[in-house]
Amino acid sequence: PGRTPPRRVFARSQGRSSPGKEAPPQQPIRRKERQAASAMAEYIAQLGLNDEQKRLLLSFKKELKIPDGVPFDGVADDLTLFRFISAKKWVMADALKQYRSYREWREEEEMDKLDAWADNHKDEIELIESLFPLSQHGWDKEGRPLIYEDIGVIPAARFAKLVKMPGFHKWHVWWMEKLMRTMREQTKKLGKPVYKVTCIVNMQGSSFESRHFVPFFKVMSQCDEQNYPEIVQNVFCVNSPWIFPALYALVKNFIDPNTREKIQVFSSGYEKKLLEHVDAKVLNVKFGGQNKEVLPTVTGIKVTEAGKEDLTSKNVAARDSYVHTVKCDDRHGGKFMWIMELKELDITLKVEWKGHKDKKATLVSAHEKVDRASGHFDAKTRGELTLTMDNTYSYLTSKDVRYAVTFQSKAVLKTNAIIEQRKAKAAAKAAKDAAKRKKKADKAAAAAKKREETAKMEPTAT
Repeated sequence: PGRTPPRRVFARSQGRSSPGKEAPPQQPIRRKERQAASAMAEYIAQLGLNDEQKRLLLSFKKELKIPDGVPFDGVADDLTLFRFISAKKWVMADALKQYRSYREWREEEEMDKLDAWADNHKDEIELIESLFPLSQHGWDKEGRPLIYEDIGVIPAARFAKLVKMPGFHKWHVWWMEKLMRTMREQTKKLGKPVYKVTCIVNMQGSSFESRHFVPFFKVMSQCDEQNYPEIVQNVFCVNSPWIFPALYALVKNFIDPNTREKIQVFSSGYEKKLLEHVDAKVLNVKFGGQNKEVLPTVTGIKVTEAGKEDLTSKNVAARDSYVHTVKCDDRHGGKFMWIMELKELDITLKVEWKGHKDKKATLVSAHEKVDRASGHFDAKTRGELTLTMDNTYSYLTSKDVRYAVTFQSKAVLKTNAIIEQRKAKAAAKAAKDAAKRKKKADKAAAAAKKREETAKMEPTAT
């Protein structure tokens, strides 16, 4: 008596009332999430899906327990889910298996650390890109990224010797993530889904040596098929040589069947076909367009000479010395270059080499009390080069020394030599072809002039 009885709460379940607890109110979707969901709905609407495909896409999303309004990040958004399920011909079980494997793969690859990896492996990236010309320049007529691959000029045998497969795989993932980010930005810019690319693959220069690139091609193809499905619109293989069928037979089984259907091969006469898909102002002049932008090609591996980059500073105390060692891990050896300088005073420099089988080091050069010294040494095998900056003769004065030592393996030097030979050969062939074209044009012009003169000399018919 005198107390208010507790209020009973009833929950509706299967059409009958029963005692229960009040369900917590659902959290409202934030404004940013609503905008993302609205934009994504517009992109999906433009794909032209039928009712059954829409139902399957929604079921796919629910099965994966992905909420509405997720960021457009290329991982869990509706456009990414569409790529996975459409790549599997709308078979739910196959799409679920591939997508779950994809999410596990992203965790294993530590995608959040990918940019940090790139910052810490600039030399490795520079090596790969100096030998493998792959770039995105412009867009096709539908706004898709236009990718150029110059496969024929890759020094495949040297590439296989210099590039390690784990580093190549990581580089490829990093490059693909940049491409996917580019397509998301293009989607937002154009207001329509951009999730595929158009590729122009230049096969000119391919030879039997190109077979050495097959393992690297396999790594790229398998990675893309599993983790970046349904992103290819067209692949145009142009300037294909006579050996192309044999090379294609080596890689055909690595290529996804959906992608194989989109490959078109031309030995010549491809310009008209390319211009059907790419505007003339965008297509590079090398392939029949008007764009004169220079595309990346094999430039050779950058060789840094000692003294051409920032020097390392070191203070050598009085009655002391400093030793700097650089190793050569190439069994064929390589080339060392060094430089040392002081702005004031002097120091003694001794350079020694010790091969991996040598018991004692061999003196390469010695410089007594100098303010500057430089030199080079050609190693024939594995070992280490040691620079000793000796200030033990100075009782009171320390010395500020600046120095640099660089090393290039024999493999790198040989690769650059081969690339230069190929460049010279290609330039000579281009000059010869240009001379032939000029001779043919001059001959045609002379014949036309002769016909014109003959026509003037003939009497006019009444």
